[in-house]
Amino acid sequence: MQLLLSVLLAATTATAQDWVWWEGEAAATQNFNGRDFAARNYGDKAEALSGGDWLCNGGPVGAAPVAATWKIRVPADGVWQLWARKFWKHGPFEWRFDDDDWSTCGRDIGLADSVVLAPNICANWVTLGPTTLKSGERTLEVRLTAQRGEAGTACFDCFLLTRVPFSPRGKWKPGETTGLAEDGWWAWEPDADAFSKDALLDLTFLNEKEAGARGFVKAKGNEFLLGDGKPVRFWGVNCGPDVWGLGRAGHEYLARRLAKCGVNLVRLHGPTFDPRDPSQIDAQALDNLHSLVAALKQRGIYTTLSFYFPLWVQASSAFGLDGYDVIENKHPFAAIYFSPRFQERYRGWARGLLAAKNRHTGKSLAEDPAVAMVELVNEDSVFFWTFGDRNIPEAQLAIMERAFDGWLDQRGGVGASWPRNPRDAAGRTGLFAAWDMTSQGIQQSAAKRERMAAQVRFLAETQRAFYADTAAWLRKDLGVKALICASNWRTADEAALGAVERWTYEALDVFDRHGYFSARHDGPRASYSVGVGDTFEDRSALLTPWATPVPFIQYEGHPHFVSELGWSGPNRLRADAPLFAAAYGSLDGMRAFGWFAVSGISWQDAPAKFPLSVPSILGQFPAAALIFRRGDVKEGPPVLAQSLDIEKQLDLEGCGFAEEAALDELRARDVPRAARSAANAQPDPRMFLVGKVVRAFGKPSFEQVDLRPFIDAEKRIVRSATGEIACDWGRGILTLDTPNAQAAAGFLGGAGEIALGDVTIAMKNDYGCVIVVSLDGKSLASSAKMLVQAFTQERTYGFKVTDAGRIEDLGAGPMNVEEVDATVAFRGALPSKVTALDEHGVARGTLRVQARNGVGSLRLPAAGVYVVIER
Repeated sequence: MQLLLSVLLAATTATAQDWVWWEGEAAATQNFNGRDFAARNYGDKAEALSGGDWLCNGGPVGAAPVAATWKIRVPADGVWQLWARKFWKHGPFEWRFDDDDWSTCGRDIGLADSVVLAPNICANWVTLGPTTLKSGERTLEVRLTAQRGEAGTACFDCFLLTRVPFSPRGKWKPGETTGLAEDGWWAWEPDADAFSKDALLDLTFLNEKEAGARGFVKAKGNEFLLGDGKPVRFWGVNCGPDVWGLGRAGHEYLARRLAKCGVNLVRLHGPTFDPRDPSQIDAQALDNLHSLVAALKQRGIYTTLSFYFPLWVQASSAFGLDGYDVIENKHPFAAIYFSPRFQERYRGWARGLLAAKNRHTGKSLAEDPAVAMVELVNEDSVFFWTFGDRNIPEAQLAIMERAFDGWLDQRGGVGASWPRNPRDAAGRTGLFAAWDMTSQGIQQSAAKRERMAAQVRFLAETQRAFYADTAAWLRKDLGVKALICASNWRTADEAALGAVERWTYEALDVFDRHGYFSARHDGPRASYSVGVGDTFEDRSALLTPWATPVPFIQYEGHPHFVSELGWSGPNRLRADAPLFAAAYGSLDGMRAFGWFAVSGISWQDAPAKFPLSVPSILGQFPAAALIFRRGDVKEGPPVLAQSLDIEKQLDLEGCGFAEEAALDELRARDVPRAARSAANAQPDPRMFLVGKVVRAFGKPSFEQVDLRPFIDAEKRIVRSATGEIACDWGRGILTLDTPNAQAAAGFLGGAGEIALGDVTIAMKNDYGCVIVVSLDGKSLASSAKMLVQAFTQERTYGFKVTDAGRIEDLGAGPMNVEEVDATVAFRGALPSKVTALDEHGVARGTLRVQARNGVGSLRLPAAGVYVVIER
């Protein structure tokens, strides 16, 4: 007997039936075997499943296809979005309603939410796309694509048909909230944003009506310019293929949400080649990317394209790469700079990405002014620790070393006194590994230094030529008009090789780097995930503010971009991160940030290594994005200006100093342990907290201002040369005091009242961040509309950690936020209206201001982040 499932009504809808939910285990017909993944195997974790159970199959598929059907009643004619909560990540499986054509949930479908039930076992939501249905009883049919004898792993927890925006949150249906929160904390569990016109906090107005409407983004000096010549700063995020695969409805929702938070740039970071045949572009992945570009464009959000990263490639002859079968590493580090066959494959990917017509816009990405930048190579360099025979096989080294030998022949040949390399042979001069090019490696003898200088010059010229030639090809053959960025990587010794690396970028438009702030985190998968049994520490960047990913030496003539920026988990002291980036990024002359990385359209409800869609980061975007993009913080004067003779740099004279490496822990594994604690050379790294550090190539010079007026070593306070930013690194407190924005962040509980120009902030929470910023562009003294944004810490409900920092339980959704205990006092005209907002910036109540002696004191709501003040 078939089961007809009932329709559930959205809590926010009184007059229409907008969604239908049904359980996977309530199939009308099915031949799933129930093996391997039964809910009972997961104990209490099975409570994370809708209805506490799911329909599951495991092991090899038999003679008959594994399939199931469900009967549902559709309440109205129209276009419905179908969602499924399931395991494994892709299936893959096919689905259809009634006798419609089959559609496939394959590897290109993006995840929107994921809840871990056991190691390597999770329940995740995927959007299967729009489907047009008539009202009445309909049959959904699902069948696995695995053939007889192949593994048929699949579990289905529940399904959803919806006509309204849906933001997946585990097993919770639209409109449902749990209220689950520890004492002193509140549950962050907003439903999907309805994008109400009544929202009091919506930064979409900062964006153009359409990205690229005024023409292509340009670079002039250290500035980005819009097509009409107006300077622009970019507050951006990263999105990978999982997000590309969310479907058009998901893309449109995400674009609106990001624009509302102040985002105007998205870095699309992922491969578009077909992993089954690397000579081909994955048509579905490309269409997914095209859809997202189009959706972002309509919300005034530009894109930058990052399409090649060695870690995405398992090198083989299919990629035009030979020799990797005999070494453990399969990633083609440095091969892109030397291998003609691989470069041919790479250009095929670039052509497929940039020249194909986007059916959603009618333009190719090369023609589309909504594409702000194209990045040639992600995180690779001939000067990083991955360069050497441990990572590069003999077949590829032979290509490089024959080229080196020919290069030397044109310059007098091999030096007679040079130390030998075991691979030296007729027609081939061996290349030493990265360590030998560092300041330590060249100390062995003058002859070793001379040989390494020749090697460095050869590698630098080769790398620079690849970037310049590729950019010229993109412009001439593909008609690319977007700005072009070479790469974003570090070297094995920044003081010796950092300027050489940047010189290889100089022929292109934009200088880029990556940076992450990480506290101690140990565990078997700690470089990319968070798990039970891991140990970690909570650490604020404000205790060592110079050792963060924000400082960036500004090379004259190029705008600078941190295209990957993050405060890594499970460290919970992150509330100061967006403010820190906005304040010090502005001071140091940064023009763009790309926070890493959006995980889907939903808020994250699980501890993550690279959290972005969490209250402490994305939830703090509005005030920080407004401050940065509007230029509320003055750019600092140069506190150090250095000019370098590139010839001397190529001769390994060194540039003397560098920024903090700030590697993420995944790539930090490539750095030898002995090199990880090496300190940067003088000058004082706190200079980045005082003003800009600038560098150029030309006649050697070095000028530095006296930093003593700005650094109080005894009190451990550093102040910016502009007088607007101060960081007390002894107590871990940051203050910002500008006409338009004033803030305090860090360990505020012991700081008492913090008096700034127009406001006084007092917070009793041990740690947190309070920002007051004008919404109308006027100074706080005269502003008629202001935002107060306050935040403390977050953790998942039920998260447990020992005093020694060992994780005993990861907890589960919803994310809990520590209640705010803070007041803000305003001088000047008293507020006429104070409105507390919900997580979507919509009014949820009014607050009272206590007035005394011409000062208005506002106690901030305990369970909330945003307050709008009008006067």
